[in-house]
Amino acid sequence: MKRETRQAVVDFLEREMGRRTLLRGTASGVLLVAVAALLPSGCRGYPQPAVPLRFFSNEEYAVFQAVARAILGLEDESTDVAAEVDHLISGMSSGVKRDIHWVLRIFEHGTHLFDLKGRRFTRLARSDQEHYLRGWMQSSLGARRIVFRALKLLASLGYYGLPNTWNAIGYDGPWLGRRPEEHRFTYEKATPFVS
Repeated sequence: MKRETRQAVVDFLEREMGRRTLLRGTASGVLLVAVAALLPSGCRGYPQPAVPLRFFSNEEYAVFQAVARAILGLEDESTDVAAEVDHLISGMSSGVKRDIHWVLRIFEHGTHLFDLKGRRFTRLARSDQEHYLRGWMQSSLGARRIVFRALKLLASLGYYGLPNTWNAIGYDGPWLGRRPEEHRFTYEKATPFVS
């Protein structure tokens, strides 16, 4: 993504996610943050990312990649949405970054609390991951719905920011810097006013 486009995306995310400071804007959000403080910050068994990370930890990278694959219905292992989102988030404010750390922690380990599963999100089968996501999307707790929308927004922006996804939607990429500037207008000489 070009630098100007990336900055526009970061500004949009800042507005959307920072508006309520994501979780602390609701009573249910305060409850989720309190529960997250009790959850483990990391576990063993996360794969090492193939790319250098700017924002995500190895665990968060694995969680977000699993979230993106489940939300977007991706079967292709080579589409690295998490790396693109890692790059997007690295340019955001510290408040939004902090909230995203909390969101991923809550989401990964919330399976024990919300669905009473014995496994964390990344260890669930795809059908169970989709069921868990649906629970967040349709939850009566507003904070859970906000978290789902934030994850869906990030996954979508990360996916469609990848050049190898553009052909599927008929987009041939940014024209700026790739195509010569076209002058479409021809100017005519002014005609004298006749009374």
